Amino acid sequence: MSQSSDHQFGKYELLDRIAAGGMAEIFKARFAPAPGVTKQVVIKKILPHYAANKGFIAMFTNEARIAMGLSHGNIAQVFDFGAIDGDYYLAMELVDGQPLSKVLRRAKAMGIAALPPEFAVFSSLEMLKGLQYAHTRLDEAGRPLQIVHRDISPQNVLVSYEGQIKLVDFGIARARNAGPENTASNAVQGKYAYFAPEQARGKEVDARTDVFATGIVLYELLTGQLPFQGKMVDAISRIVRGLFPRPREVNPTVPSELEAIVLKAMAIEKGERYQSAEAFGLALTTFLSTTYPTFTPTQLGYLVQMLFEEDLVREGRPIKLPRDFVEKAQAWKHPASTAASKADSTVSSEPDFAEAFSAENPTEHVALPRRAAGDVRETAAARVGSTAPLPVHVPVSMPAIEAVPYVVTEPLPAAAPRPRPSASTSGKKKRPRGFPVVRALLLVAAASAVGFGGIFVAARASKGTLEIVSVPPGAEVRVDGVLAHRGTPLVLEDLDGARTYRVEVSSSGFRPWVNQVPLKRGQHLVVRATLDVEPPPAPPVVATLEPEPQKAPPARVAPPPAPPVPNEVSWPRAPVFELDAAKHHVDLSRAGVRAFSLDPAQTYRMWLSKGPTFGWGFYVVNPAGAQPGPLSLTPLQIKGASRLFVYRLTAGSLGGGVDERRPRAFSVQAAGKKKPTTENLSGGLEVPASARVTVKGLSPASVYELSLSPGTPPAKKRDTGAALTTAAVGTPMDGLLVVTPGSPVRLTRISQFFVTLIDDEADVQEGRLKLTLRDVTPPSPKHRR
Repeated sequence: MSQSSDHQFGKYELLDRIAAGGMAEIFKARFAPAPGVTKQVVIKKILPHYAANKGFIAMFTNEARIAMGLSHGNIAQVFDFGAIDGDYYLAMELVDGQPLSKVLRRAKAMGIAALPPEFAVFSSLEMLKGLQYAHTRLDEAGRPLQIVHRDISPQNVLVSYEGQIKLVDFGIARARNAGPENTASNAVQGKYAYFAPEQARGKEVDARTDVFATGIVLYELLTGQLPFQGKMVDAISRIVRGLFPRPREVNPTVPSELEAIVLKAMAIEKGERYQSAEAFGLALTTFLSTTYPTFTPTQLGYLVQMLFEEDLVREGRPIKLPRDFVEKAQAWKHPASTAASKADSTVSSEPDFAEAFSAENPTEHVALPRRAAGDVRETAAARVGSTAPLPVHVPVSMPAIEAVPYVVTEPLPAAAPRPRPSASTSGKKKRPRGFPVVRALLLVAAASAVGFGGIFVAARASKGTLEIVSVPPGAEVRVDGVLAHRGTPLVLEDLDGARTYRVEVSSSGFRPWVNQVPLKRGQHLVVRATLDVEPPPAPPVVATLEPEPQKAPPARVAPPPAPPVPNEVSWPRAPVFELDAAKHHVDLSRAGVRAFSLDPAQTYRMWLSKGPTFGWGFYVVNPAGAQPGPLSLTPLQIKGASRLFVYRLTAGSLGGGVDERRPRAFSVQAAGKKKPTTENLSGGLEVPASARVTVKGLSPASVYELSLSPGTPPAKKRDTGAALTTAAVGTPMDGLLVVTPGSPVRLTRISQFFVTLIDDEADVQEGRLKLTLRDVTPPSPKHRR
């Protein structure tokens, strides 16, 4: 819990101490660069007794040197570094959210043993975007810095309430120009449960070491347990030999194609893994876009808000979750597997916010993490009732050491019968040598006491508590028609459990809020009612002797037509440009590409044969909307699709790099069938200049980021009104890429690229999509302050 600690620290005003670790303190702080202008930041301050440790300060300085040179949406920004009165500190971006490790703990406490695949994949994909940026950073002379994080773990990943992922703690990261004191490439540093084999052996590490650690994190998100368990010596032995259960052995619901991606990322030999974070991310992007095409970062934000809603409400930040999301979340709740429970007793990834930022020395960092007291809670997110704003039922967190009502979630398993002691040849029963008679008597006495206490437990477990809060507060509350003695916030205790109550909340000037609230036995339920403002009454009708003359309605003036969208723009004169959906699109049904008819009730796998995948793409049509994407050698799964198009962009479209003469074997296989359908495909898909927007004038030495958002008017299907949210990007370096709102693409080593829409119908699109291009090339050190 944060502690108030308001005082001035140089140019920063320390507001609250968020947490304290073994070597550093974390504060929420305020920075006022000008009168009336303030910014909230996080201050990481080294404890005073470590200021004299030269090695430790060297590590802290190395973190500052690396982190201040990184500027990416998936890395928490470090703004400032220095020392005030001998206290070394870092000033960094304040991420409004929670560490991924705490998200996992809270999810388990609420019955979600493992995250759904789409959430796990998206979180890992965002981590990989930040890692790819760090791995490919260059110095002022254009040489690779070779930054390796070396401490990827859920503690060092922050998840915001909006669904953003941020990497933190580059305290032990290695870079080519880093100081030698504590960042030697062969130093065994990091949390041993997330070591790569070469890291465990003390060998040379590189970007593939972070790929392995990210694979472990993805494994943990999907299964609810770590792959390498036990004490440090045992875990290290398993890591170097690659001994761990496959994800589907722990959680059979993990898709087989996703398991294959995880296993490749966790290959024991570096040469057999994904050779870059970008390659790993591409595999996850393809899986996510084909299996969960409608997933958005907002859904991850909903999940974090749901898990920490009690905390947010306590802070005066009530939230509103979509009903369909809360209902879907009920299906994620199931008891953790025995293996997962056993894993929690051996290795924990528990260190919280303070430890997620702590710059620890190698010895302490490798030690077994401390276990923290977890939350004991039951979730009740079921929503029923009227069309009025529905409540969010939040379980209250109760520390296990407090005297709280017992919550009976399921019957206790019956005790297994003990085997009878063997009898000797004389027929007498043998008592084991050294049997603790006194201890046995004490246990019998304790058992008697528990018998009487059980009556109390049963009585407490049959009751429940309703805590009712409202916006605005001070509202009148009726429960089953009975008026409460005071207004909201209101706590009603000792209510009968296992029944539904009718809750009415009303306040002058607002519409009444009425809903049916189910209360379970032993449950403390928080109900939040948001009241809508009562509209003003209609003005009275005044009779007149003569009717007023009717005025003719004003003539509707059609809005002026939007200016035409050009087919070619130049950087940097046009950093923001648009796609005209009616003009800039390719109709696959008329392009002569290969089309396959599919059974929507079947599940299919598709893949290319060995060879380059440059320029190859697919397009699936399903009831949820069509989805394009790049093809790969890894089998991709298709669900609910009625039609599939496979194509290869031509060299003229991409500016070279495509061998159009060589046919490629493409296979598609229905689930349950032994043999796939394989065809040799040749030819290509030409994207005319008039059907695309080409961006020119880029510098191959720069790094660009392309993002997508709705235009004016938004692009949509004219016949169905479905929004168009996916555009295809063609580059001479990466071939085919896909950009969607909230998932920008990174472009490097190119002088031009094009953007278009891919569809299977002609003349059904209208509206526009807006694209924003930014130069995100990191500044050279000589230009940094």
